[in-house]
Amino acid sequence: MSELYLYPLCIQLAAPRQLDNVDFCDTLALLQQRGFYGVELNLIDFDNPTPQQMTEHLTRYGLRLTMVASGAYANHNKLSLSGEDETVRRKSVAAIRTMLTYAHQAQAGVICGFIKGGPGGDRAIAAAQLERSLSELLACGALDLAPLYLEATNHYEALLVNRVCEGAAFCRKLQDKLHILPDTYHMNIEEPHLLSPLVEYQSPYQNLHLSDNNRYFPGLGALDFAPVLRMLQAIGYTGTITLEGCNFYSLREDIALTADYLVRLAQRIQKTP
Repeated sequence: MSELYLYPLCIQLAAPRQLDNVDFCDTLALLQQRGFYGVELNLIDFDNPTPQQMTEHLTRYGLRLTMVASGAYANHNKLSLSGEDETVRRKSVAAIRTMLTYAHQAQAGVICGFIKGGPGGDRAIAAAQLERSLSELLACGALDLAPLYLEATNHYEALLVNRVCEGAAFCRKLQDKLHILPDTYHMNIEEPHLLSPLVEYQSPYQNLHLSDNNRYFPGLGALDFAPVLRMLQAIGYTGTITLEGCNFYSLREDIALTADYLVRLAQRIQKTP
């Protein structure tokens, strides 16, 4: 039902400890009702549920797991791919390998956002450490298991890869084995122009995070997403779009409000010659 939103629409959610969690199942039912395509899940346990169990559960609601988000796990375990502490760095590389293995079995990708490192430290050292970590993942074949998306996040949250062009530079260093993940919230802070990077670096990304300027869902802030969607149409984008952000009202209310907003935008764009 991607015609509703122009592109297959996904949303990032926190994964429950149990798949039969009532709130989680109710949310999945709502997503199915509103024509969503899939979910990104912030997993904190990669043994339970198994990838097969997760996939089968989501399929019951007509959904698929599109991305494994690493933020919750990285935050809980204090991980950093760019940290100076070698023990932490090696643990972080191992964690990404585990996530890529899980994603491979679920036919999903992995988001490398918070786990790439926080906002403090020496930039040169951090960049060398991040490149080292990613090179190790390349050398052991982990990057062939599933797509790894290096997310461009703002300088208040990360020292490295604040702009999309910086993510693209790491992709080139890693023989184009990486993908980049633009996010409109972070782009609104870091990029001189919101649309230009989406055009210039269109090859390395197949997913785009939609989040308003205030970190709420689209339509609950000041950003106009019509030009973003029109630009994706103009460049022949064929990937997914994903809602990520905080809740303004409740998750259910925000999903409904944003879904309605995106449907109206899609209808307006489709009517425009």
